[in-house]
Amino acid sequence: MCTVTLQYDARNQLAKSIMQSIREAGVFTILEKEPSGYNKEFVAKVEEGRNDARKGKGKAIKTVDLWK
Repeated sequence: MCTVTLQYDARNQLAKSIMQSIREAGVFTILEKEPSGYNKEFVAKVEEGRNDARKGKGKAIKTVDLWK
């Protein structure tokens, strides 16, 4: 199996028709991924925080104490 990544402008009519032809051929598996609008460093920090929380490296604050 071979993996090919295509990056194209979804507003371009030619690109749309080519992608439609690929879908209709039925011999390809299409894995579509929308580009992230977030900074990669920011996403990495968020993921690190989530992983830390899963490992119990966090501090729980009661909602009534949130504004104190």
